[in-house]
Amino acid sequence: MQITSVDTVTRSLADTAAYYETVLGLPVRTEIRAVEVSVGASVVRFREDVDAPGDQHLAFLVDDARFDAARRFLETGPGLLADGDRTEFEAQPAWNARSLYFPGPDRSVLELIARRDLPQTLGAGTVPGAKASSPAGPGAQPLPFGPDDLLAVSEVGVAVPDVVATADRLAAAGIGRYPDGSPTFTPSGQVDGMLILVSPGRAWFPTSDRVVGEPPVTVVAQAGPASPGVVPGRYELAPGRVLVVRP
Repeated sequence: MQITSVDTVTRSLADTAAYYETVLGLPVRTEIRAVEVSVGASVVRFREDVDAPGDQHLAFLVDDARFDAARRFLETGPGLLADGDRTEFEAQPAWNARSLYFPGPDRSVLELIARRDLPQTLGAGTVPGAKASSPAGPGAQPLPFGPDDLLAVSEVGVAVPDVVATADRLAAAGIGRYPDGSPTFTPSGQVDGMLILVSPGRAWFPTSDRVVGEPPVTVVAQAGPASPGVVPGRYELAPGRVLVVRP
């Protein structure tokens, strides 16, 4: 399921808008008491709630061929989050992916993820609305990493009171779970987009101090080529947390 929009909250609209615009270089549109960030084929909207609980997680899809450029960009920009001496994370075999984590605004944990089960050269034919970077010719220097390399929102962290029961309910609607889950952490979705179902109070990997809260979030996704069995509908995950799947 391809994530087309995310609506959530931030404790500081000003800081969030400035980060996405100046640090990541993404288009940001200011609305009344909200900001809208365009991330490739996806849109993320933030409303301000100074009392919003906990910290949030979003992952953005990048082409695997651009992973090294992404690392260089993060190293010279917002920096990388580490687990011990590791800053690059190879996922479990079922994911066939690798990730970089970095600090976002409002204590969020952001991630760039390259999924090898998606085509190596991504663009509008694979992720509707995304722009692929122009390939470098023979002998050319690699292109600098930039906002056009962020192709879509790939993951959204969602706190739920019962991870297993919520994952079971989504699986019954064709939104499968990845096999490496636990009672406090289960990814549900497909290679083109997923929810990270987590228990409140758990720390977001790879940190120990950025903690899952229960802010409101609405995720809108479209059943894509990688999710033919998904049943469109509105799924109440928890109070204030909703998944809407469109045909």
